[in-house]
Amino acid sequence: MFEFVSQFAPWILQGLLLTVEITLFGVFLGLGIGTLLAIGDIYGNKVAKGVIAVYVEFFRGSPIFVQLFLAQYTVPTITHIPIDPYLTAFLVFGLNSAGYQKGYVKGAIETIFEDQMDAGLSTGMSRAQTLRHVILPQAFRIVIPSWTNEFCSLTKSTAALAYVGLFDLVSAGKSIAHITYVVLPVWLVIGAIYLAWITGFTKLMDIIYEKKKIPGIDLLMQ
Repeated sequence: MFEFVSQFAPWILQGLLLTVEITLFGVFLGLGIGTLLAIGDIYGNKVAKGVIAVYVEFFRGSPIFVQLFLAQYTVPTITHIPIDPYLTAFLVFGLNSAGYQKGYVKGAIETIFEDQMDAGLSTGMSRAQTLRHVILPQAFRIVIPSWTNEFCSLTKSTAALAYVGLFDLVSAGKSIAHITYVVLPVWLVIGAIYLAWITGFTKLMDIIYEKKKIPGIDLLMQ
């Protein structure tokens, strides 16, 4: 019943690699942009905060399929500039993740901000130096569990890639089922691959968090 696995292993591997690439790129790009958004929301003026709020509400409030569709089809139609679907996927997933990670990072910064900022300033560092060398390193340690959840969510969202013509893991499953007329076993295998990848990564991040978490942070977060 599962003979298709060896026959279509290259397809499954190709789809898995694209899923992993876009997920990891999206999470890392989202962390970078989300951090800048969080800092802008804390330090920015009313205009900056308003722009950030609109950005966050759009990417958190609309399905990622809609975001992919607009980026791949609507924007090129308006601008008359073709966009490679791979570039579209990488950017949309990164921008989408940033909308969520902004909240994670901002919450982590606010947890430690006031006392740590005062401590940094008392040693002669500027606010920017304190933010870079004292607050952000601690905030990133606090945000690991939320960052892990974002990874899991973004991985499953890659199923939308099929709608912009990319061959992700779900696309591989659809193609195999269409050719072999074997439906349930195909999706059991695809689901098992998602489960193994997400579970393995989550366990790894749990280990990293236990090693890197700030002593006593569990009490601070209560």
